[in-house]
Amino acid sequence: MAEVVVELNGKEILRLPLKGPTMTIGRDPTCDLHLDNRALSRRHAQIEKRGAAIWVRDLESQNGTFVNGERIAEPQALNGGDRIVVGRYEVRIDGVEQARRDTPVLTLTGPEGRHRFAMVGEEIIIGRAPSCDIAIGHKSISRRHMRIAAEGDHFVAEDLGSQNGSRINNKRINGPTPFRIGDKVQMSEFTIEVGFLESPETHGGDGGGPPRSGKTMLIDKSELAKAAYVDGDLKGGVGQGNISLGQAAASPPLEPRYGPADGFEFGDASAAELPSPPRLPPQPVRPPPSSGRPPAPTARPPPPAQPILTITHPDLQERELVLEGDVTALGEDGADGDTSDGRSFANQAYVVFVRTARVVVCTVAGDRRLLTVNGQPQLTATLREGDTIELGVLTVVFHNQG
Repeated sequence: MAEVVVELNGKEILRLPLKGPTMTIGRDPTCDLHLDNRALSRRHAQIEKRGAAIWVRDLESQNGTFVNGERIAEPQALNGGDRIVVGRYEVRIDGVEQARRDTPVLTLTGPEGRHRFAMVGEEIIIGRAPSCDIAIGHKSISRRHMRIAAEGDHFVAEDLGSQNGSRINNKRINGPTPFRIGDKVQMSEFTIEVGFLESPETHGGDGGGPPRSGKTMLIDKSELAKAAYVDGDLKGGVGQGNISLGQAAASPPLEPRYGPADGFEFGDASAAELPSPPRLPPQPVRPPPSSGRPPAPTARPPPPAQPILTITHPDLQERELVLEGDVTALGEDGADGDTSDGRSFANQAYVVFVRTARVVVCTVAGDRRLLTVNGQPQLTATLREGDTIELGVLTVVFHNQG
């Protein structure tokens, strides 16, 4: 397990597990690493997990944060043997490893800038879903868009049924397709080129920079991260913009309320039809009491109301949708459809509305996220007049026109 170790005058005084995306160091009692010394600012520095990579950032402290004796002005990736100094304290990271010099590195260039990611696992899944190893929050990217893997002396790219497709050197690919160093792998407006962690550009040599003294970046694979952020145009760190790294890897997947036998599947299927509504177990029928008189007629339930959804999406105009079918699926992209006609939809997250004689129930399908209903995360919800449902950028207000 990765641990943050604090030493004072050569003696260990504190050791804590490196959990979560960030750990704050400072004099404020609310900091994760609370060091009560006037040489430290209240919030002095921060250890960050960027995928499998470990970075350190100074939080505009008065006396500065130092790595190997040099004051840092920008966030910096940690290499093997690096020691952080804050005030009179030394900080190091234990329980991690160094990435091999021949670790493949993906350079991603597109509308979100230029970013480099080390492939510390056997493969990397790229897509819009937060559970992907590299998540790109761009509307042209499908939820699970592409897989890239290293196989022997070459690499393989595979399109995962994306809507806009994938290409190698401008040629569209279908199944797993080999490519080599120098080839350009393309997804919509994004281009990926593959190199290695310790190439001449990153190791000095012809790149003109100072050579590293045999050390490479620290990586922590204890949370099963398959990508490590190397460097690029991020402002504020991975996860604080349209690029993120394996956000779902650190938290267990949600348990579905209904199993696959009930027609609901949760997760990121590469291509799946929308689920059917859940089937309720049969209810036992009790015989009428033997009173000698015919049973009174059973009162019929009131006719169902005419539910209406007001849909708001940043890429579309606000509109209203009448729930006429028993099951209606509303995609995160704003598209809708009645699942009773057997249609298939693109691979994305859906809010599924199940309309019964008395109520309308909603749930999420095709994703590990929860719905947000009136500001509260929920897996399923029985809707009432005026309820607001949110999933990503999609917002829906429920109206029951009875």
